[in-house]
Amino acid sequence: MLVGSRTATVFMLLAVTAAGCSKRGLQAGGPGQIGIDAGPGDGGTTTDVGPVGPGDGGLAAIDGNGGLLPTDAGESACVTAAIPLPWMKPASAIPRLDVLTAGDTVAVMNRTPDMLDVRTYGRDGAAIAGFQFAADAQFLPYRDGRYLLVTRGVTGAFSATAIDPDLVGGTRIYGAPSSATEHVLAALPLADSTVLITDERFVNVGVTGAAAAWSDILGADEAGILARSNIYGMAAQADRVLLAWGTYNTLYLAVFDTSGALVGRAHYPDFFDLGSTMASAIPWGTGLLLFDGNGSGAGGVRLTQIGFDLSRTTLGDNKQMRAFYRTTPRVAGVALPAVPLAFWLTVFPQTDNSQGYTTHQLYGCVLDLAAPASCVTTALIAATGLDGYGIADEPVAAAAFSDGSTFAIAHTDVNGRSWLRVANFSCAPPPPAP
Repeated sequence: MLVGSRTATVFMLLAVTAAGCSKRGLQAGGPGQIGIDAGPGDGGTTTDVGPVGPGDGGLAAIDGNGGLLPTDAGESACVTAAIPLPWMKPASAIPRLDVLTAGDTVAVMNRTPDMLDVRTYGRDGAAIAGFQFAADAQFLPYRDGRYLLVTRGVTGAFSATAIDPDLVGGTRIYGAPSSATEHVLAALPLADSTVLITDERFVNVGVTGAAAAWSDILGADEAGILARSNIYGMAAQADRVLLAWGTYNTLYLAVFDTSGALVGRAHYPDFFDLGSTMASAIPWGTGLLLFDGNGSGAGGVRLTQIGFDLSRTTLGDNKQMRAFYRTTPRVAGVALPAVPLAFWLTVFPQTDNSQGYTTHQLYGCVLDLAAPASCVTTALIAATGLDGYGIADEPVAAAAFSDGSTFAIAHTDVNGRSWLRVANFSCAPPPPAP
């Protein structure tokens, strides 16, 4: 499904009254203003950016610093709640943050080699609970304001449990046998079961408990590749599951039925010009929408639509919100009913001529897939203080609340601290009339 026009529908979905927006400012390091929606030309209103005050999550900038942003996180007027998370970025590893919502609560996950640390919060930022699960446990959206936890039970078998935001009350829904040696790489909830991608098997944790070994499905060589690959995303359609994964420069695609039988497969060598580590995909339209660094090396974000028929359509590059030359930012995509929205670290509204020292800000971009070069509208979320090519190692994760107008975004700052920010687009003016 392609969105072909920049209609008012986008802003009906995203807009809430500006009066309800937090009035925290964002220091720009000197006199001037930062445009909240800095598209070509004037584009709309701007917000005065005085020093960030106590309790606003940031430090005042140092005079004469050449216009650089503060060296820690400070949020914009889009942000209604800012929560410092309990995790510091380790020096030796790329952190794996993830975010999902259920009702008016949000769960933030930090996956390390030793455990999955889950923290839940209210929409207003109030802390609810925290708990540490097994390293390959999967925490997923469910229904009725609950989450779905898939982990090994006391017998070692996979167990899917509907769990409350307080991470205490739970109801076991279904299960399936597990291998003693396998590790879960990714999971996808279906209507009445959950598909697990492990390093050994395709497993349907549900009524039938169907499973199949990758060596039988893909052959020994490709099974070994999948076990050590990055999983970019999964999508479901009727009784089909689409999986995208890859190595440094090769994109692999496959479609299975819900029992693990192979329906079709394809792979594309040299698809990733800048490497595949930061690529990500979200369910969209008739398949997956894949985000990665574009092949031109110009610091933009490339968008590719992947279909259940294994078709691959390059939609184009976003050339408005760039990163440094030959740098691939991690994109956190959110599928709204009418449009995709994405968050990433960018030098926007500046141009990419600094080659490594201008700080990156966290922005949201409403995308028009028929014309992805520019955002339909943009919203500044936070200053991070992050500069240099190391922004390719920084995590960004996001999810929408059920009303589709408010978002939860997790990210890190230059000091290695992690943050959760609840934001909306009420501070972003609509684009000029055509």
